[in-house]
Order: sequence, then C-alpha cells, then structure tokens
Amino acid sequence: ELREAVEEVLTDLERDGVRVFYLSSASPTPGVEALLPAIEAAPDEPLPARHRAGVTADSKAMYIYTSGTTGLPKAAVITELKLMMVASLGQICGLRPDDVVYTTLPLYHSAGLLVGVGGGVTVPMLCPPGATCVLRAKFSASQFWADCRRYNVSVIQYVGELMRYLCNTPKHADDREHRVRMALGNGMRAEVWKEFLQRFGPVAVWEFYGATEGNAGFINYTG
Repeated sequence: ELREAVEEVLTDLERDGVRVFYLSSASPTPGVEALLPAIEAAPDEPLPARHRAGVTADSKAMYIYTSGTTGLPKAAVITELKLMMVASLGQICGLRPDDVVYTTLPLYHSAGLLVGVGGGVTVPMLCPPGATCVLRAKFSASQFWADCRRYNVSVIQYVGELMRYLCNTPKHADDREHRVRMALGNGMRAEVWKEFLQRFGPVAVWEFYGATEGNAGFINYTG
C-alpha cells in the first residue's frame, strides 16, 4: 500500500545510499529488492559478533514515522536502548516464553513492532526459547476470536477502538471459549473495558501510555 509513495522518492533514496526492500517473494518496482527469498536462504546460525561490534545503547536502531504534532509526519529516532526498553514492556506485564501473541496492529508503528513483535523477540534473552507472534495483515472484528482459537492465542494487542469493535460484534455462545489471558494496549474507554470483561471473560488488561517520540510512559502495573 506504500508502493506509490516509495516509487515517488526512490531516486532520492538511491542517491543518498538508502536501500529499500519489499517484505515479499517478488518486487514490483525496479531498484527495490524482495527480502523474503534472502530471509529464507539465511543460515540459522547467529551473526558474527563483528557485525554489532560498534553498536551501543545510543546507536540508532530504526526510525518510526509519527503523525507529528504539527506539519508533516516526522521520523522519530529509536535507539537500541529505547527499543529494548519498549520491547521489555511485555515481560513487565508477565509475557512468557509459551505465550502466543496476536497482533493485528500495523508494524510501522511502535505498538505492533516494538511491543508486539519486539516483546516476543526479547523474551528469549531471559527465558529461552521465546514467545510466538501471530500476525494478521488487517484487523477483522468478525474473525478475531476465530483466529485466537485457531492459533491458541494467549496474549492480544489492542488500541481502544479495536476493543469497541469487538464489543459491537453480534454475541455468540462461544464468546468465552478462548485461551486469551492478557490484553496489552492503550486508549480503551472505561465503559468498553467493563463490557469487554463481562462478555469475553477475566482477561488481565494492561493499559499503557507512551509516545514514539516521547521520553516517558506509564502503565497500570498494579491493576
């Protein structure tokens, strides 16, 4: 869905030495590589330490574009330290190596990428072999719980409106037939929170607040 935007500035990116990839098996754009074949062909062995010899806590890990308080979207710098701090949120809330995390949020934002996928990646550092992430290309309220049952999901991610959409779906006899024990996200209204628990069962809700470009955040750690 970002193809046209990438192609519009591709010449400038190439001039600046920026490499662009599609996470797919083939590329529809000349000059842009398909990354999936390279990933599938990569060996399972850890990368040599020399590849990260110069990496420090202050090194730039990635840029995440935010909507920006004023003007156009802006690239927020995510350092290695911030990446680890945000990704550890799941462990703080009790994410376990045997958990299956279901993420329907976009991976170009912090919640889906750093908290969801990142949280599963960081768990092995303390408790091998690590959590499992189930990714869905687009959120579907009607298929949400069917997916949770199909993939034995135990942890879900949300933004406030996502939970409201789930509560607005027709009620079913199997609404509580799932393994979800924890929900991690932000922006859920109090009335939706109550309705969600009453309908779908005693799921531990960890509500947090943070900003990609911010320097602080908080979470209802005590419930």
